[in-house]
Amino acid sequence: MVLKINLDSLASRVAVILLAVTVCGLLSYVVFSQFIIGVMGNPLRGMNREMIATAAEYFPHSARIQARLADREMAEIEGTDYESGVARAEAAATRAVNLSPWDYGMRLLLASAKEMKGDRAGAEQSLLEALRLAPNYTEVHWRLANLLVREDKLDEAVGEFRATVASDSTMLPVALDAVWAASGGEVGVAEAVAGSDPATRLGLAQFLLKQSQAPEATRVFSSIDHKARLASPESGAFLDALIAAGQVELAHSLWADLVGSGNANQSLVWNGSFESEVLKGLAQFDWVLGSSDYARVMIDPGVAHTGARSLRIDFAGRDTTRLDGEVKQLMMVRPGTSYRLECYVKTEGLVTPEGPRVVVTSPASSWSAASDPVAAGSNDWRQLTVDFTAPATSPILLVAVKRIPKFSYDDPTRGTLWLDDFVIKEKL
Repeated sequence: MVLKINLDSLASRVAVILLAVTVCGLLSYVVFSQFIIGVMGNPLRGMNREMIATAAEYFPHSARIQARLADREMAEIEGTDYESGVARAEAAATRAVNLSPWDYGMRLLLASAKEMKGDRAGAEQSLLEALRLAPNYTEVHWRLANLLVREDKLDEAVGEFRATVASDSTMLPVALDAVWAASGGEVGVAEAVAGSDPATRLGLAQFLLKQSQAPEATRVFSSIDHKARLASPESGAFLDALIAAGQVELAHSLWADLVGSGNANQSLVWNGSFESEVLKGLAQFDWVLGSSDYARVMIDPGVAHTGARSLRIDFAGRDTTRLDGEVKQLMMVRPGTSYRLECYVKTEGLVTPEGPRVVVTSPASSWSAASDPVAAGSNDWRQLTVDFTAPATSPILLVAVKRIPKFSYDDPTRGTLWLDDFVIKEKL
């Protein structure tokens, strides 16, 4: 009786051990299989086609390995093996789709294989299925848009390009490039892709300017909501691009409308009393101020000829003092017209071999006109004037405060001066 019990107990233990060994074996197989599938299905792994094909035979129900095989087949197709290679790629991609029907990526892969085969209709159908599975994915819209262009279905492609840009605005330049080439440069098609969003319309304006379409670019820019233009840093970049393209008058008109200077005063100098802050990125026709080793330039809120503010220049006392570009403003005039520039200057402790001047110059030539030099010493507000006739060759002039040394060395300039109430008017 005891012997029987012991034998039964031993049999039970053996059965448990055998079951444990079997389970461990199955688990090891599963773990090993998943490891192999992970390695072989990883597109970053440098496996050749033969290795992946072997894995695909060993694991025929792995969508990842089938997809990896399709991708490798397409990558390694050579001239004489093209048709059979495409057929293998399509078959593997089809198996991947069947094994993982809810994975949009498998549909994209199948679309690539079908287009390589020359079956664009099949590729389009596969991309439409991918779009159904992933309607908000940029890549799907982008792939479908480009295929539709290749199928000469530009009207349908425009909607997909617009969806691409709506989900990822960084795609706007390449989308515009694609439709511009496909449409033969139709502005309306480009506008349809950009849509109505202010940011993308600004991008469209910049794109059109690069295509030498300045009037159309200006029209698009002007159509954008004023607040959106004023708030966007791209507005300044667009105006800079217009100026660089030689479209200074267009840029000035847009700038004046943007900052509200059109009816601000009758002078050609904007912000001549320095009462307004210079808008960041929008100083194209406002004062451009900058300090240097020779002088510190700033707006002084406590000293003014009129109003509350003026321009202040503190000289550092370095020898051979030079001012050339620290204070300047670009303006528009009528070529061949006579003008008078007036401003007011105040000094305190100004020591200089020759004071700075207010100068009007032409950026396009060596033409210039200048005031008398600012007098040394401490002086209350005095008027400076410059009479000039604008050159007949250009409507663009530059107002600046300059001190150009006459010799390679002169004594240091030190002290402070203030400038205020710049006005330029036509002479009657």
